[in-house]
Amino acid sequence: MGEGDILQHTEPANQTAAMRTAPGSTFIKHNAIFLFGALAIGGLNYLYYPIMGRMLPPDSFGEVQVVFSLFAQTMIFLNVLSLLTVNIVANYTDELRRNRLILELEKLALLLSGLLVGTTIVCSTLLKNFFHFGSTMPFIWLVLAVLVSTPLAFRSGYLRGRRRFGLVATAGVVASACDLVFSIVFVAMGWGSGGAIFGLVLAQLAGFWLAASLAKHQGFTESLRQNFVRLPDFSLLLPELKYAGLVLVGSLVITALYSVDTIVVKHYFDARTAGLYAGISTVARIIFFLTTSVAQVLLPSIKLRGLPRENHAVLRKSLLLLIGLGGGALLVFAITPHFVIGVLMGDSYQRYASLLPQLSLVIFLVSLLNLFTMYHLALRRFMVAPIMLVGAGVTGLLILLQHQTPADIVHSLLYGTLSLAACMGVWLWARKFKTPRKEGEVV
Repeated sequence: MGEGDILQHTEPANQTAAMRTAPGSTFIKHNAIFLFGALAIGGLNYLYYPIMGRMLPPDSFGEVQVVFSLFAQTMIFLNVLSLLTVNIVANYTDELRRNRLILELEKLALLLSGLLVGTTIVCSTLLKNFFHFGSTMPFIWLVLAVLVSTPLAFRSGYLRGRRRFGLVATAGVVASACDLVFSIVFVAMGWGSGGAIFGLVLAQLAGFWLAASLAKHQGFTESLRQNFVRLPDFSLLLPELKYAGLVLVGSLVITALYSVDTIVVKHYFDARTAGLYAGISTVARIIFFLTTSVAQVLLPSIKLRGLPRENHAVLRKSLLLLIGLGGGALLVFAITPHFVIGVLMGDSYQRYASLLPQLSLVIFLVSLLNLFTMYHLALRRFMVAPIMLVGAGVTGLLILLQHQTPADIVHSLLYGTLSLAACMGVWLWARKFKTPRKEGEVV
């Protein structure tokens, strides 16, 4: 099933604009709701890091940061399928076909998660030695968290596709609060970095329980208990997997740009340096997680059969919101880096506070790239994939060539991100010379 086949399940092209696209007030309301939820989640998440930074020694805190970065990387395939779920829910009107397709995608994700668990157990000693960990258990807890997160990702994607952003935020707040509470308890019990990561496992389980209940009340009534022993129906999934590949590339590059630095520093430097740098990176990432709600609301608001001017209007509103939110945080971090680090992470992390302005600029640029990437993913524009790969390749090469100090790694990230932004800008500029499409055609 290609793009044209998907469109036959979407709303008719002759519907009124009011029916196809949410009014401006509704769009702002959705952003406000999701932003409020994102701020609550972000507040809990970033309260987690200063608390763990004070409860754990820097080397153990560095281990926690590396595991969370690895969690973000391994969650990419789930994010891909979750974004695919959002796109399906936002564009399909056949509920039975929609729910069955999501069910088969979930089976596939659980199969991949199971393979990941087995592979990690086999390779746990290699991972421990590569990242200089004291134990293999953090990696075991990591993949168990991924396994639990699999059904959670699909329920959250379904709710986002239905634009039930308040419910999505509620499930996220519960998961983040549980992560904070459980981790504090386990670390206080003397479990160290392993206890902090085990708290993540239980938190994801709590988030899934709530999201599953909310999604069921919103119409997602399919259950994995039905035909669970059978393999996924690849004849049904195959048409969507091409689009999943596009989402995978976009998600992989964005996630790598905002999280790979802590992994690289952990590999090339001693445990204390990695832990101190992780504190600076944690603060800079506030910009990304502060603005990610804007991209999340954008995705289900863009319609494959939407008029170009309507989709462009949604993009413009989203861009203004992102600049306002992210730009404000960037300004504060650039002007008062030592004060911000002292308040959020403590004086022991001041050694690398001077890196915060430039690293914050990197994260702000990544946030902008994430917004434009989500826009083109929603419209299934496959050309965005090679552009993202070129940018990722340039960034990786720069880091490989220049990593003598943490500052070198930040510089490499900045230049790589700028190169990706330039490539995307050239592509968008070239698109203007294409023959304009008629109203009602896919954009």
